[in-house]
Amino acid sequence: MIFLLAPIAVLAADLSVSEGDILFSIEKPLAGDTIRIYVTVQNEGQNDVRASMQFSVDNRPLGALQPITVLAYKNSTVFIDWTPSEGYYDIGIEVIDANPPEADLEDNKVLIDDFFVDLDTDSDGLPNSVDFDDDNDGVDDGVELINGSDPVRFDTDSDGVSDGVDKFPNNPNEIHDTDNDGIGNNEDPDDDNDGVLDIDDPAPFNSTITGNEVTEEPEPEDDEIIEEVQETVQETSEPQAQAQESSEADTLVVPDTSEDGANEEFVIEEVEYTFPDQGDADYTIDIVIAKSRLKWNVWQFDVLGADPSYIYLWDFGGGKLAQKKSPEYSFPGSGEYNITVSVSDTLGGLGTAEESISIGFWSIGNPWVKLFVIVLGLFSLGLVVYLIVNQITSRKK
Repeated sequence: MIFLLAPIAVLAADLSVSEGDILFSIEKPLAGDTIRIYVTVQNEGQNDVRASMQFSVDNRPLGALQPITVLAYKNSTVFIDWTPSEGYYDIGIEVIDANPPEADLEDNKVLIDDFFVDLDTDSDGLPNSVDFDDDNDGVDDGVELINGSDPVRFDTDSDGVSDGVDKFPNNPNEIHDTDNDGIGNNEDPDDDNDGVLDIDDPAPFNSTITGNEVTEEPEPEDDEIIEEVQETVQETSEPQAQAQESSEADTLVVPDTSEDGANEEFVIEEVEYTFPDQGDADYTIDIVIAKSRLKWNVWQFDVLGADPSYIYLWDFGGGKLAQKKSPEYSFPGSGEYNITVSVSDTLGGLGTAEESISIGFWSIGNPWVKLFVIVLGLFSLGLVVYLIVNQITSRKK
């Protein structure tokens, strides 16, 4: 048994993943946010391993399997994007299809229970769980629950007026209550409660005016009349002066400094950044490359441990460079590729990381393999038709 099991133990893989190896791009996401889930897989064995990562949400697969290659005694990181709605979710991550196969599968799966995705109903930047006014209508959620209005609807009765202004937020036929007697103005026959019905009241919303008052306005004195005329003349002259000044300002002409009198166009030239040697850096930035396959030969890359404000330089080999934080790259075909990335924070820090990509030829995503399968299928179909026709012809003879 020892002689039989020894070769298997040597060839077996030893991949592991734990909850501490999982990172979310947004720790407290809101509904509608796109969350990037990163997972770093450790290889404790002495063999390089190819495997796949299965992401799931509430026991349902999330996206396609993500291939991963982990060198012996190293780790590698993959990621997937997820745009959830509000609620609690169970997120599962599992390493499957390891090659060479693993002897121990107990540490290949992690389950994160009750991952909470909050909601921001009023889009004010505060999640509903900490926002006292979820719909931003000026009324606290607790007060709305007591009043019977909806704390996540700006206008509960849909009458065009917010619950914070509407005296009757649950009645679409009433908005105002001028005299605060609990009866809406549309139903109240005396809105200002002055004892005069609205149909007879010259000012139905002003309790100090009933229509029964007798007032005489004093005639203005001569000095007051002259003062009003002067104010009117002054108010009329000021807009005219301002209009004249504005007109003069609008007639300013910007001189043309070009030789031929035409406006010159400025062309923004692309600048390629260069990085110092690692030995010249004041300190080292620890970074890790994360990768996700989009197609047979198309991969998307990202950098863990780097800030979006950093300067990036990706080298995919063959003089192919990129300066984005999360670039996509199409490899020319099957084979083994090494990529590197350098980051700089412009303050003296420098970080570098390297990752290997393996693209197999015999994949259904390879156009040549697809063509081969199609040709083989047509040949098989033609052979079947030929045999059927030949059999029918032989029977007739």
